[in-house]
Amino acid sequence: MDPSSRTEQEIPQALHCHWHPQVETGLSCSRCGKSVCTQCMVQANVGIRCKECGKAVRMPTFDVTPAYYARAVGVGLAGAVGGGVLWSVFNLFFRGIPFLPSLVAMGIGYAVGELISLAVNRKRGTGLAWIAGCSVAAAFLISWQILPFSFGLIGLLFLGIGVYMAVQRVR
Repeated sequence: MDPSSRTEQEIPQALHCHWHPQVETGLSCSRCGKSVCTQCMVQANVGIRCKECGKAVRMPTFDVTPAYYARAVGVGLAGAVGGGVLWSVFNLFFRGIPFLPSLVAMGIGYAVGELISLAVNRKRGTGLAWIAGCSVAAAFLISWQILPFSFGLIGLLFLGIGVYMAVQRVR
């Protein structure tokens, strides 16, 4: 067929980018159908998307609202006070057994991290990790204020492991 004999309907109309009307394009969003240029397109695993349809959405697990942070702080404070008292009582009764009082740090770390995780519906985030880690450190400080005890290098290692365990539950 001769190109000069095409009717006006058969000639494809040039599309212009939705955001840059001066730029011609042959691309369109696979979701909404808007025309997009190469500067505006977002490559997705299902094809080309426009700026609006191709926005990355935060996973709900990592979407922590201020109300969840308030819950985490409340549970963290309760865990710090309860853990500190428990830690000092444990040190009072089991002071003579090597490493046993230091192992409490790991238990408190796990418990505080798990309680915060449950309080925030298993949400995760850096802020929650800071709250959990600081709660374990505060439990140590509270226990040390109630009943001063010797806490050597091994004890600090166990405290670090306890903080790590708490952080891993919510990070």
